Amino acid sequence: MVDCGHAIDPRHHATCEVCGGLVLCFDCARTHLCTSECAARGCHPGLCVKEVRDGAVAIEFGIR
Repeated sequence: MVDCGHAIDPRHHATCEVCGGLVLCFDCARTHLCTSECAARGCHPGLCVKEVRDGAVAIEFGIR
């Protein structure tokens, strides 16, 4: 299990470092907003998350 409640492959998932390393499946990562204020400020869901592959965190933000 991960922070979003869904099972994932521990070698390939997403994380939100803004939320202190929150671990997310890709479906939840694509819709993730850190706070309810994010949408009000015009933030786009999923832009604050990064892909984790084989323990390495991506440099770029966002999930494709």
